Amino acid sequence: MADRLLDAMARSASRLYGGEAVSELEHALQCAELARAAGADEELQLACLLHDVGRYAVDPSLVFDTGEPSRAGPHARGHHEVGAELLAPWVPERVAWCVRAHADAKRYLCATEPDYFARLSAASRHTLRLQGGVMTAVEVARLAVHPWLPDALALRRWDDGAKVVGKATRPLSAWAPLIRRCFDR
Repeated sequence: MADRLLDAMARSASRLYGGEAVSELEHALQCAELARAAGADEELQLACLLHDVGRYAVDPSLVFDTGEPSRAGPHARGHHEVGAELLAPWVPERVAWCVRAHADAKRYLCATEPDYFARLSAASRHTLRLQGGVMTAVEVARLAVHPWLPDALALRRWDDGAKVVGKATRPLSAWAPLIRRCFDR
């Protein structure tokens, strides 16, 4: 499984990340590096590295919010949901939860921080609409009590900052040992 995931990630270098100017792989590496630089533990770094696995490692017909809605099948779901389900058998529960919650974290931040929406890229605003829009007060209250919410919010902020063209990061091979520890057990 580790080899399959690493291969899918390597192939994602040839695909632009939604409407952004970086590739799927550049985005993943930048997000993980931001987490690492901030002192996040390995689980949260792994969640950052793999948070968009549902965009590039699954059949596109299963996903409706990747910028290719015409390819989505009738039972398609968000990339965060599909990605979390793909990872769940292999990673700690917290990692899969953060992957699933990173879209809801965007919705939450739009509801709780008045200037957050204005900082989103056009592509992130578009996917926000596809993912349910700004959270309602009831949804905010429900999510606010989850013990891993701070992790999902941190991932979301690193996700937002991981779109810098030409930013230097460690290569995917530097992350392979962490992936192998989880997926080759």
